[in-house]
Amino acid sequence: MGQKILFSNLGYAKGINGSLSHHIRFFGRHFYNRLVIQQHILRQVKDIIVAEAPDVCCFVEIDGGSLHSAYHNQISSLSDDIYHFNDISGKYGDDRWISKAMFHRGKSNGFLARQKLVFERLYFRNGTKRLIYKISLPDDITLLFAHFSLNRKTRARQMHEVRDLMEACQGEIILMADFNIMGGFGELAPLLETKAMKILNEDHLPTFTFHKYQKTLDGCLVSSGLAERARIKIIDQPFSDHKALLVEI
Repeated sequence: MGQKILFSNLGYAKGINGSLSHHIRFFGRHFYNRLVIQQHILRQVKDIIVAEAPDVCCFVEIDGGSLHSAYHNQISSLSDDIYHFNDISGKYGDDRWISKAMFHRGKSNGFLARQKLVFERLYFRNGTKRLIYKISLPDDITLLFAHFSLNRKTRARQMHEVRDLMEACQGEIILMADFNIMGGFGELAPLLETKAMKILNEDHLPTFTFHKYQKTLDGCLVSSGLAERARIKIIDQPFSDHKALLVEI
C-alpha cells in the first residue's frame, strides 16, 4: 500500500518568500500577522494539498495560536473532512519556560492525516526547538519529523539523539526535517550510520532561500527497505522561504 507524505516549513503563514524585498516589505508580520493574510496563505497551502493528495501532511513553523497570529490556530484552517485527524503542539516543549514567553508561545509543529494514526510527541534533550513527532504508518513504517537547531554544535548532538531513536525503531523508517544543515550533507553522517539510511534529496537542489543565498536545508532520509521505491518531489511555496517536500513510497 503506497503512501504520500508532504513536509512543509510554513514560516508561520507570514507570506515571506525569502527575497530581500519581502523581508523588508513584510517585516511587521514577524510581530503581528493579520488573520486575513494567514487565511490567504493557508488557502495556498490547501491548494498544494489538493493537487498532491498526500496521506500525511507534516508542518514545522505553524502557529497554534499566539498574539502574533491573532490567536489563530492555523491547523484549523487546513483540517477538513478529508484530513480530519490532526495534532499540533508547541515545538519548545510544554515544560519549558520558553514555550510561555511572548515571542515563542504558540510556535508549533503539527500534522494532518487522512486516517487516525498512532503517534507520539518526543523531545530532544538538547536545544530549544525540541519537538519530534513519531508517527506509525501502515506496513510497519515509522515516520519521524522535526525542526533541528540553528546552532551547529547543538544540531550535532540532536543528530546523535535521532540516530539512537531510529536504532530503537522496528521496521522501516522515514525521517523528514528542516535539518538546518548550513554545513552541507556531511552533517547528516551520524544518521546514515544506522538502518542503512539513504538521503533522497540531491544537494544541488536547494530548498531554502534568503536573498541570494540558497541551501538544501529540508530533507528526507529513508531506510534501506524503502530506498529502492521511494521518490521525492520538491515543491515551490511562494508564501515561504522554504520549499516543500513530497515523498512517495
